[in-house]
Parts: sequence; structure tokens; C-alpha cells
Amino acid sequence: MIILAEGNIHIKFLAFYVFLLLSFKAKAKCKTGCNFALASYHVWEGANLTYISNIFGQQVPEILQYNRQVLRDYNGTRIKVPFSCDCLNGDFLGHTFTYITQHDDTYNTIAENAFANLTTVEWLSRVNVYAPTQIPDKVPINVTVNCSCGNRHVSKDYGLFETYPLRPGEDLSFVAVETGVPAGLLVTYNRGSNFSSGNGLVFVPARDQNGNFPPLKLR
Repeated sequence: MIILAEGNIHIKFLAFYVFLLLSFKAKAKCKTGCNFALASYHVWEGANLTYISNIFGQQVPEILQYNRQVLRDYNGTRIKVPFSCDCLNGDFLGHTFTYITQHDDTYNTIAENAFANLTTVEWLSRVNVYAPTQIPDKVPINVTVNCSCGNRHVSKDYGLFETYPLRPGEDLSFVAVETGVPAGLLVTYNRGSNFSSGNGLVFVPARDQNGNFPPLKLR
């Protein structure tokens, strides 16, 4: 009787495990990504297009296609960097870059400086094995940046999106003027986001190489 009971327990546990797997697949939050998105990169003093090109794995001419207004002195401005927006683990939209660590790097300096707040310490800790303040020099680490492919339930007029890290002093009105997108639409695309916080990511409709808002491509 004891052996039978243990067998029943194992069978029930296996059934529950299979149920969890099926539930996970059924609740997948994304099935596919989109060809690309844009990252809004705030150029800090000392960074340049070559540096930005290296960490994102994009050629400088490709970056400049989306930044025709960029002058020689771009410190303190935002650069739009194209990257592929993938469905990661069926759970969320993003892209994982490979970054080679430098001397004295921490997750904080990588998130805030190298990637200009396009990622966070929490994300870096989640997808890497090193302690946040004990990262070896010259090793590859994963850097995940979230993205958006649009939302047909909100609007079919916008199919290219920019991952936009808010900075102190930037609020909803500022972002609306900066992007040319109505404030109400920005709020609808970013439910629960606090545009007055001066930090965090929002996703905003972006213009293509020709300066137009490309429409959403329905699959």
C-alpha cells in the first residue's frame, strides 16, 4: 500500500509538471519579434559613434541613416541606434547584446554609462553569473534591452518603436514634443509608466530613415 501511494504521488507530480509546461506555452506573451526597433542612446561625454557602433554591433553608416540631423558635436544629445527586436523565451520582446567588460566595470556602470540606462542592474544580474561588483576584465556578458513592435489594438499607424530611457527633467510633454507623437497616444502605449519620474523606459513611435512613421505590419 505504501509503494502504491508513493507511485500515485509520483504520477500526480508528473502530471502537475506537464500541466505547468503546457500552461507556460499557452500563456506565452509573444510568438515573434519584428525586424528592428530603435534604441535612444544619450551620448555621454567621452562616448562617440565608434564606441556606440561597437557595443551595439551596428556599422556607423547604418546608425547615421536614422540620425541625419546629428552634428559633429553630439555629446549630450540622443542617438537612435537600430537593433533587431526579438521574442525572447516566448516571454518578452528584447535583444541580448554581448558586451566585453572593461577594468572596474560593475553592473551599475554598464547599465548607466555603457548602455545609457537602456538596461538596468536588475536585468544584468538576472542574465549573468557574476556578482554585480565582482566582474572580471575582458569577459563577455549579456546585456538585454527591451523593445516594442507596436500594438494593433492601439493603432495600426505606427510600426517602428524606440526604446526611450527617461532622464531627469523629461516629462510627458517633453517626450511628445521630442518625438512628434501626441501625448495621449504615448500614455496609451505605456500604461502604468510614470513620465514624470525622470527614469525608466518608455516605448515611443519612431520615424524611419526617410523621416516617416511606418505603419504596423500585421502578421
